[in-house]
Amino acid sequence: MKRKYILTVATLAFATLSGCGSTGILDRQRPDEFAVSRAKPIEVPAQFNLPAPTPDAPRPQDGDIKEQVLDALFGGTAPAPRP
Repeated sequence: MKRKYILTVATLAFATLSGCGSTGILDRQRPDEFAVSRAKPIEVPAQFNLPAPTPDAPRPQDGDIKEQVLDALFGGTAPAPRP
């Protein structure tokens, strides 16, 4: 009985510690996904054609959410329904 117990404990210890080994197919070098592709360098345009900011102008993000959705989907607000 004692021999069976020792054999069981030894088998469980071997099975548990077998995952700690550093040999086998699980120990291969994997590619780094960030090192595989190259990023393009950041380019700064020579000339910015942005309009000058105007004081007291309405901010685009402060509008109604429904109007923003309609603008994004259809290019403008929907006309009012006719009675």
